[in-house]
Amino acid sequence: MLEIEAKIKVKNLDTIARKLRRIGARFLHTVREQDLYFDSFDGKLLKTNCGLRLRKRKFQRSTLKDHFFLTHKGPKRKSAFKSRREIQVHIDNYDAMKNILFKLGYKKHITVNKLRQIWQLSKCEICLDKVRGLGYFIEVEGPNEIIISKVLYKLGLNKTNHISSGYARILALKKT
Repeated sequence: MLEIEAKIKVKNLDTIARKLRRIGARFLHTVREQDLYFDSFDGKLLKTNCGLRLRKRKFQRSTLKDHFFLTHKGPKRKSAFKSRREIQVHIDNYDAMKNILFKLGYKKHITVNKLRQIWQLSKCEICLDKVRGLGYFIEVEGPNEIIISKVLYKLGLNKTNHISSGYARILALKKT
C-alpha cells in the first residue's frame, strides 16, 4: 500500500477539532498509541530511510479491544507530501512479536508515545496528535495528493509548511 500524508506542526489541537466539526468531518476514536521502532544492529533500516514499527493502540473511553500492528515502511518517494510504501499486518500478541523481533537480531531504536484523535473526511484519515516530547501535529492521510490538498484547503492549512520526517526521526534528531 502507498502511504501519502501531510504532517503539520500546530500550536493546539482544539482549533483544528472545531474546524473539522464545522466542515462536516466525522470523529471516529481517541487512542493512545505507543510505537516501538526497531533497527538492525548495523542501523541498516535507518540508513536506508526505512522503518520497522510495532504499534500498540489503546482505545480511550471505548469497549474496543487494544489493537497491535507490525509495519514496514519503505524509503520515501518524491512527492509533494510524505509518500512511501507501507506493509502492515494486524497481530494478536504484542509481547510475542516484540520477542520475535529481538530474537531475529533487531534492537529497539526509539519509542514514540502519542494521544491521537482520529477523524474522517473526504476519503482522508485525519489524525490530531499530541506527541510526547514534540508537541501537537495534524496528519492528513489520503488516497492521493489532490484529495489531501483539498482537505488541507478546507482546514486553512494549505499554505502551511509540511514536515517530511516521521515522529521517530524527529525524536531521534532531537536527542542528538
